[in-house]
Amino acid sequence: MAEFDFDDMDLDYDKITELLNKRDEEEKKELEKKKKLRVGLATTLTLIPWVLMSAVWVLIETASPGREMMFITTFFNVHFGAEPMVRPAWNYSLVYAAYVLMLISLGLCLIAFTINILGKKREGEKIKVSVFIIGGITIIAFIFFMLNFWQVIFFR
Repeated sequence: MAEFDFDDMDLDYDKITELLNKRDEEEKKELEKKKKLRVGLATTLTLIPWVLMSAVWVLIETASPGREMMFITTFFNVHFGAEPMVRPAWNYSLVYAAYVLMLISLGLCLIAFTINILGKKREGEKIKVSVFIIGGITIIAFIFFMLNFWQVIFFR
């Protein structure tokens, strides 16, 4: 095996250092791009469940049986000559739509949580509290929803 004598070789250390620094800068730029993409994706995946859970709230309010809002009509049972136009039952198609939106919201929360935890392994990234808040709200709403509507969802 031949031995190399580095003293005889003409090495340009400045050129080598420059190339290594350039490579390091390119790697840092790529990591920054990936970090920005990941943070943007986690933020978007946290925002969407907030919007979906707001839509679930509106759907449940719309699907619920109607109630009269006037104090006089509810307290004194006075209708001023007109019969009340109140829906007596739940609109189960809207309830099912709310169930689907809750499942989508829960899935997005889990994905955002996973991205957040994987990003936390790197230095300088913070855990988004919003992911935990919307995840908790979604889970609690899902539990209450299933306690009230499990028969409608599974025996439709």
